[in-house]
Amino acid sequence: MTRRLDRILAVLDPTSDAQPALLKAAFLAERSGATLELFACDFDPSLSGQPFFDTEKLGEMRKEFIAERLEWLEDTADQLRDRGLAIETHVHWDNPLYRGIVSRVEESSPDMVVKDTHYHSALRRALFTNTDWNLIRSCPAPLLLAKPGSWKKDPCIVAALDPGHRGDKPAALDHDILDYAQLVAGVAGGELHAVHAFFPAALLAATTGVPGLPIVPGAPGSEIIETERRRITESLAEICRSHGLEPDRVRLEQGFAVELLPRLAETLAADLLVMGAISRSRLRELFIGSTAERILDRLHCDVLIVKPGDFAEGLPS
Repeated sequence: MTRRLDRILAVLDPTSDAQPALLKAAFLAERSGATLELFACDFDPSLSGQPFFDTEKLGEMRKEFIAERLEWLEDTADQLRDRGLAIETHVHWDNPLYRGIVSRVEESSPDMVVKDTHYHSALRRALFTNTDWNLIRSCPAPLLLAKPGSWKKDPCIVAALDPGHRGDKPAALDHDILDYAQLVAGVAGGELHAVHAFFPAALLAATTGVPGLPIVPGAPGSEIIETERRRITESLAEICRSHGLEPDRVRLEQGFAVELLPRLAETLAADLLVMGAISRSRLRELFIGSTAERILDRLHCDVLIVKPGDFAEGLPS
């Protein structure tokens, strides 16, 4: 499927001077010709009132608060309009923050949402807030979490794929990941790579007869693993070939994803890692799991989260 960037929503932080999301979103909008919406969601508990204590004065103060935020957005927007970008601005009063962002995404239907995330000052690891994690679970549009720093002139885009599914719905997510990775690479004039971290833990367990896992009789563990490696290699090659990706841009490495993906991203000097979030319907929520959480925490590049088209079916009603 051909993806387009016609509308980008940048979530700005009124409390911060640094705005990595604005820089990345403006760059993509300038390259793609997309309309860029600058969005702020804010809340002041002292102005919220309570169901039985709200007053007309508090209502007026909330309007003034929102007007100040809108004026701040407009000042920022004017600078971008001078560069020829099509800019809109919008402010929501809401708490928690992620709920206001999701509400605006549902209203404006952007092709991508861009939001800041920040490094921990001591460990130089990304500090993903509750807002970030809730957006990963519930944002209906692809979510680019931007960290401080600029992309290179010819940015490196890495698509993290998982071609091991056997006819499973999430297998389609690999194509979506590549679609969006190619979209960003094309807009930014970057280079695209695809990677998969192959760790046959279940197969190794099966050959040792761990209770609860199937025994595979008559076949050495190494043969089983090699058979599975060939299957995944073929699946990975087929997926990438269908997107026109050259074989020398495709990597399959054996090891833990939580260790391999950050290392590969660093080796390739990646500016952006595109990865998926999987729906677990039995839990009535969408999440990426502890492994992916640790991957995100260790990455030094930006991250674009892509979800399956039916992800909303797994969210709480």
